[in-house]
Amino acid sequence: MTAYDPCAHCEEMMQQYMDRVLTDAERVEAEAHLNECSYCRKRYRFEVKLRQFVHQTVIEPMPVELKRRLANLRTPLE
Repeated sequence: MTAYDPCAHCEEMMQQYMDRVLTDAERVEAEAHLNECSYCRKRYRFEVKLRQFVHQTVIEPMPVELKRRLANLRTPLE
């Protein structure tokens, strides 16, 4: 039997915590761990910034020149 790892458990709950879909008890558990664990807190901040970056790149239009350059890199399917 594997020993309980609170950081691994926090990692498993991270996305659901960020999506706000945890139960109240799970949310309290996640927040308590994030408050006491600097490693998981850093990991959480990274995930928040990553989501913000992905969101920003999705809403910004791609420059026409970049689209053209990417299209020129395509290889035809044969």
